[in-house]
Amino acid sequence: MLLPMLRFLSAAALILALVTSPLAAAPQAPAAPDAALKADLHCAAAFAIAASEQARGSAAALALPPMAVRGKRFFADVGARAVEQGGMTQTAVRDLLVAEVAGMQRRAAADPDKELAAEVKPCLARLDAAVPPLQTPDLAQCAAILTLAWEEERAKGPDSAAARDLQTLAQVLTTRARDARIAAGKTGDQADAAVEAARDAMRAEAASRPDGVNNYDIAHCYDLAAPDAKSHY
Repeated sequence: MLLPMLRFLSAAALILALVTSPLAAAPQAPAAPDAALKADLHCAAAFAIAASEQARGSAAALALPPMAVRGKRFFADVGARAVEQGGMTQTAVRDLLVAEVAGMQRRAAADPDKELAAEVKPCLARLDAAVPPLQTPDLAQCAAILTLAWEEERAKGPDSAAARDLQTLAQVLTTRARDARIAAGKTGDQADAAVEAARDAMRAEAASRPDGVNNYDIAHCYDLAAPDAKSHY
């Protein structure tokens, strides 16, 4: 059912999303969105629903492009534009989004999975135009991404389960990236240098580029780290 969708787009969550976005001061008089902006707001609501359902593990939602990063960015950008350029108040944007979700929920009563796809798929062209698709990282980049994630979790709590899991995944990917370089004809030292260079590049990108490593399809890294048939880690 789509009840988790409505919780995801509760009034409180929407207010938080809008208030924490870099919005300009809201005008005194609310304005109605034009057709293009209204369509973007509709898509923003659909992407938020998809992101919530993907986080919940819905198979139908997971068949759609990942929304946790790109959908959230689209949602925030459209909300900011509605206030800054569309002349809407934050309250008006919130109310419109809540109404959009309520409408989707009504239409989804018979077949939630079908309705989710029907709402999201026509919006994907808008998403691609506004937020470039995630980049697919290679083995060395994935090793770097998971290493940075492990370092971040380790700083919070070195003995946490999350830190230990990320350490294992980072080590698996680092080994596989090194082995792949050696299989391609590199020496052990050259393979180590290549893996280290990828890590340094990812660290620099995380520090300097907006959203850093979140511009990569991190789910792909988990696929690359999946155990081999004979592995027991």
